[in-house]
Amino acid sequence: MSGLGPRAAASPANELQARMLERERIANRPKHWVRLVTACNSKCLFCLDADTPRNVYLPVEEVQAELRRGLEELGADKVILSGGEASLHPAFHEIIRYAKDIGYDRVQTVTNGWRYADLAFYKACVAAGLGEITFSLHGHTPELHDHLTQHPGAFQRLIKGMVRALRDPAGPIVNVDVVINKQNVPVLDKIMELAISLGVTEFDLLHVIPQANAYDNRDAMFYDVKDHLPVLHKVFALNRHPRFVIWTNRFPVEFLEGMEDLVQDPHKMLDEVNGRRFMVRNYLDQGRALDCRQPERCVHCFIEPFCTTMDRTIAAQRAAGFAVWSLPSSPISTELSGPLPFGCDTLGLRFADWGAAAAAGLPETVGLELIVDAPLPLPLGWSRPVRLRVSGADALDGLLAAPLPDWLSIELALGAESARWMLEHRALLAERAAELGPRLRVDQPSWEHLSEAAAADVKDPAAFFAALGLSLWVSGLPACQAPGQRLCLAPARTGPALFEPETGRVDIRALARTHVADHYRAKSVRCRDCVVNSLCDGVHINMIRDQGLRLCRPLAAEGWGAEAEAQLRALHPEGLPRVRDGKPVEAPAPSLPGFAASAGLVIDPLAAVAEKLRARRAERAAAQASGAPLPAANPYGPRAT
Repeated sequence: MSGLGPRAAASPANELQARMLERERIANRPKHWVRLVTACNSKCLFCLDADTPRNVYLPVEEVQAELRRGLEELGADKVILSGGEASLHPAFHEIIRYAKDIGYDRVQTVTNGWRYADLAFYKACVAAGLGEITFSLHGHTPELHDHLTQHPGAFQRLIKGMVRALRDPAGPIVNVDVVINKQNVPVLDKIMELAISLGVTEFDLLHVIPQANAYDNRDAMFYDVKDHLPVLHKVFALNRHPRFVIWTNRFPVEFLEGMEDLVQDPHKMLDEVNGRRFMVRNYLDQGRALDCRQPERCVHCFIEPFCTTMDRTIAAQRAAGFAVWSLPSSPISTELSGPLPFGCDTLGLRFADWGAAAAAGLPETVGLELIVDAPLPLPLGWSRPVRLRVSGADALDGLLAAPLPDWLSIELALGAESARWMLEHRALLAERAAELGPRLRVDQPSWEHLSEAAAADVKDPAAFFAALGLSLWVSGLPACQAPGQRLCLAPARTGPALFEPETGRVDIRALARTHVADHYRAKSVRCRDCVVNSLCDGVHINMIRDQGLRLCRPLAAEGWGAEAEAQLRALHPEGLPRVRDGKPVEAPAPSLPGFAASAGLVIDPLAAVAEKLRARRAERAAAQASGAPLPAANPYGPRAT
């Protein structure tokens, strides 16, 4: 969090979008979460980590190695020290100082606040370089907060530590997080009022998710969001006030209609996946399901869309279901000496012009999907099939002004510029569409960042197609945004960027980014009444963030709704199975050709440390019982109290 300052005045629409883009910049600041301990002096009823090995204190050298990894491999300039309760680590101050010394611009921690009530401890944290503290406040009274944290006295010490930090003129940035659950959602506004009265202006509001204690206590923790929308929207509306900054965390997108500026940046998915990377690795390589994979959990889970993307990716690998092998750049590498992987029969490439493409030595045994920066004039003498991906109006003027050769098909990227051209040249487009049929396809691109979607996308595609009044082959849009069109699928694409170059296995972070850029979609609550709801994944998340959930327009069972349902059932005869619907676990994903399969399960280092602790404690207990000399004490720190 943090980096957004107070605003001078309420934002008009263009100012609101500028604010959203600034929030995106801050949310995408390279940062690294580093766990110091699993010990905690609270036992929160909603704790997400209670099923990890408890009372583990990571050795300082392991923490330092992880801090270096964040800088060297991830390019992070901010680190968040987490737990458990990170402040319980006996080398907490040393770790803060080390993080600053090796180059982190800011060191943040998330805390229950207990230890910060001690003046000496707080001063040592600030002196070491702690630059931001997120205090976890879950109730507006001692009774509610202490009940949720199961820690008598926690509220009083938290408030004392928070006030101390807020009143320190040279102190750290201070913000508050709240885990919203069934117990505190009715009084969420009261919790916010308390924090505001103390001087807090920035809040991270976390929606409870079905992990560990939160799932075990689900009857007391989970609530129906729609029953509490008035208080939730009252609190969320503070983000429109120039003084306050509100972030939502894991909050269901469907309930933020009209407040899409609060939809969490989708790159948060990378942090969530990174936190489960060992489970994800074992699922990809060994088919071992994530511990939490249960439909009754998945319906509440923020990362379920990623898990569905992961399943679909594995299934496409195993079934040779991909079509295009997209290479990031030319010249062509020697990796193309054999058949393309995973069923791909087409190479995806980009060239400056046709001459560069002709000189590249492209294999004759595969099709081509090309982006050519200067696509005119078309080359003479070509005969091999080429799908040309175009977007600019200049290219369209030339390409569609005359009959196209039989070897060429066009994928026309829908966007603000191409939409204007299509409206201005409707008669020509109609003529070419009739001539080319599915060889001319309009595709809605998806974008990894809000800034890209805001700059490129046509506003309200459904209104555009209604104004155009033609029936075209269209991919990349839900049926409600392509009325009257011939719905089809874009070719399934993959490429070397998705795989670890050392192992040939799917790279977890690359898979998460692919999910955000290409597959992360969402719907409105209203979509539950749509006739094609079960056959539709929704609107891409960044189109929603830019244009709002208003784009979701449920279809009735007659007219275009009936036609769209028939088209989609033909495209998806088995439906669109999702993890939350109880989709079966996938078998392991194969490695790239030429690479060995994974040798076995990956062991979470945290579990390895916990096992060492268990063994050492058993050894000491046996020695004590027999009267033998005690082995060395636990090298990983004291037990939490």
